[in-house]
Amino acid sequence: MDEPSAAKSDEDAKGVAHFQVVRQLDGRYHWQLINPYGTPAARSSDTYATEEETIAAAEQARRLIGSASIKPSSP
Repeated sequence: MDEPSAAKSDEDAKGVAHFQVVRQLDGRYHWQLINPYGTPAARSSDTYATEEETIAAAEQARRLIGSASIKPSSP
């Protein structure tokens, strides 16, 4: 099973959406966006060799998500 890295304590993160770095069984990492209820809402499609690479990718995703517009579906 995947093990979350201790970037923030579980208690500190409750009630707040946050990115969580997860170390996989194979030793690689991915990030998850956790909603305020503690449920994963999104996950990186790539995996990374180091926790530092994963944090950088999560920071980039946070910047992209923050500036992303919402486009309605086409009729």
